[in-house]
Amino acid sequence: MAINEFPIGQRLIGVSTISDVEYDGDELCLDEVNLYLEDTEQKITVVTLLPIADTDEIKVIIEEAIKKNNQVSAKSYNLLYTSLPLYVKLMSVWVCENVQGYQDQVIFAFESLHPTITFLAEGSVIKVFMHEQVYKKENELTKAIIEATEDLVMEMKNASMNLTEVAENSPNQSKIVE
Repeated sequence: MAINEFPIGQRLIGVSTISDVEYDGDELCLDEVNLYLEDTEQKITVVTLLPIADTDEIKVIIEEAIKKNNQVSAKSYNLLYTSLPLYVKLMSVWVCENVQGYQDQVIFAFESLHPTITFLAEGSVIKVFMHEQVYKKENELTKAIIEATEDLVMEMKNASMNLTEVAENSPNQSKIVE
């Protein structure tokens, strides 16, 4: 697939997903993902992601479709509706190969050049991961844990120093406690 096939700069106007019916855990496992991006007023670009069961890879299909009555005809329900906002521009795409040469990840960046969502082929399904920026500013719980850990380390060092001093000051003394 050529790099310039992805509809960079187009707005995401719809998403449809097909859930894997065999998996009953809490993880979102998908058999198909369709991203609908607005090409022109009459056309849309559909990016379809499908798992390849034999190799745990992701097959990417990019097609053009025609809008009917200014609407997108989605294949199914959007299970990502709370995670992936609509009407944001596709800014970048990474199609990743693992160390064995298999194409097992597709990462999309919307609205900025930072990764937004990753689709990963695993166990004959597609799993979904959302990305967030990591900030230097620590939250209150993290601060409290760090401070408590630092205090504990200082107490342990002081206790260790006290034991060393006692051993140095009275090397030949022993005390029997009854």
